[in-house]
Amino acid sequence: MTEQSLLEPSSRRNPELDALFDQSPIAMVFLDRELRARRTNAAFRRLIGLPDEEIIGRRPSEADGLSIRYWATTRPIHWRTSDGTAWDERTVAEQVIGRGVPVVNMHVEWIRAGKRQVLSWSGYRVTENGRVLGALLCFIDFTNHAQTITQAHARLDLLERAGSQVGATLDIHHTARELADLAVPELADRISVDLLDQVLQGETLPRAGSGALRFRRVALRDTVTSTKIRYEVDDLITLPVTSPHAVALLQGRPFLARNPAEVGGQFSDTPDVAEAFLARGVHTIMVMPLVARGVTLGVASFSRAEHPEPYGEADVRLVGDLASRAAVCIDNARLYTREHNMAVTLQRSLLPQRIPQMPGLRIAHRYEPATQTAEVGGDWFDVIPLDTGQVVLVIGDVTGHGIHAAALMGQLRTTTAALARLGCPPEEIMRRLSDVVAEHDDEIGATCLYALYDPESRRCRFTSAGHLPPALRHPGGSVEFIDVPGGMMLGVGPSRYPATDTELPEDGVLALYTDGLVEHPGQDIGTGMSDLARTLTAGSARSLDRLCDSVLADLGADARDDIALLLARTTAGTAR
Repeated sequence: MTEQSLLEPSSRRNPELDALFDQSPIAMVFLDRELRARRTNAAFRRLIGLPDEEIIGRRPSEADGLSIRYWATTRPIHWRTSDGTAWDERTVAEQVIGRGVPVVNMHVEWIRAGKRQVLSWSGYRVTENGRVLGALLCFIDFTNHAQTITQAHARLDLLERAGSQVGATLDIHHTARELADLAVPELADRISVDLLDQVLQGETLPRAGSGALRFRRVALRDTVTSTKIRYEVDDLITLPVTSPHAVALLQGRPFLARNPAEVGGQFSDTPDVAEAFLARGVHTIMVMPLVARGVTLGVASFSRAEHPEPYGEADVRLVGDLASRAAVCIDNARLYTREHNMAVTLQRSLLPQRIPQMPGLRIAHRYEPATQTAEVGGDWFDVIPLDTGQVVLVIGDVTGHGIHAAALMGQLRTTTAALARLGCPPEEIMRRLSDVVAEHDDEIGATCLYALYDPESRRCRFTSAGHLPPALRHPGGSVEFIDVPGGMMLGVGPSRYPATDTELPEDGVLALYTDGLVEHPGQDIGTGMSDLARTLTAGSARSLDRLCDSVLADLGADARDDIALLLARTTAGTAR
């Protein structure tokens, strides 16, 4: 078909090709080599809303509504490509007609009379017997599909960010706040995260039909910060089983209120809450259960006020995926917190509950478990008075964390006390303790510092199994670290544990400690020991309890590991 044939009466053209062109649902326009429109089909005329009389014979820049780079003020039609560059006639003239390079599936955004559309357009050169006739441009309304793709990309981006932003710590409240920060304002104008109080207390979870449910609010975020809807963070919330929160939790599926009428009706059990929601402008609410590993932990309530769209099924699927990920992170934090608390309780129960005070020695001690974001270790200490009038000061640290480390720590403490009271020498006690550790997991080891002190002579015999050296504060305030030959860690193999004897000055303060006090990320341990010496010098030795507190305040804040500290001040001995 020649260019001229396109303009001839239909009787002289191929009727099948005419029908194919005119009835195609794809909008098409044929432009000659000068980019003047020569023929359009009905789909194209419907797309731009112009009759043939205002299109034929004109270039795109000359026809109202046909222009892509330019537009008429009387019929505002604005075009731009998806990558932000201007679409103009040169693309067709130079690329398509001039070089014969087709344009395929290029997306453009079209705003016409305030309505946004996304079109996919393609153009290719038309020739006949080697002669260039012009170009045929085809347009497909891609709006719905483009919106679906955009929404899918946004959902994937949100879930990807959830993977990196939610669950960064093993703290329940912090994890819930991370979920709230991610959801607002992208998914909701307001979100609350409420966990079953039994979950937080480590109690048995309620069953269906057990009456009212107790929730504890752990996170809350609202774009309007001045708004208060009855409950705040840390409040205990008791709700009937007919409430939306309870229904979502007990049935294990989301609850949805799509309009203000449903919001008011579904919260009829708590009319003051319903009234506050409506006063806030909330018009749609989604309550999503937080389920992880078959356990329903609580619910997250999403609501919209400024967002005009009500929650739909696509939102339910997205929030469901997000809630599932967040629930696993919250459950990880819950399980960790439970084990952490159990380990702390076990460890404290295995440490000495009462330190005896004896002539010639004054004792003060502190044990600080690691912060909630770290694991409990196996730090321990003991003070063991002997029938000979001597006293044993011992401190140790089991490698590893959790209940296993705490249990081994208790075994070491019990074994040490038994062997010391039997009169075993320090070197023999260390070898026995090493055997105890070796019976456990190959990856477990322990350090230990054993001090046998005679109050009458003020002589102290030290034996170490890879432990940090004791610090001695002299009466004048200077501090030195006693050089104790270090044997191998307990449990790693046969080793000698040589002893060293030192005479302690009267009114001196001996400090035994674990590495959590002086080891910090990014800091050399020598720096931590220097800080310890400085703190011991600066503190008052008149009150050992106050000195303990000042050492922990200066060196133990936000500790990443357990800390055990044992201070002993020598006084005048008493004859046996």
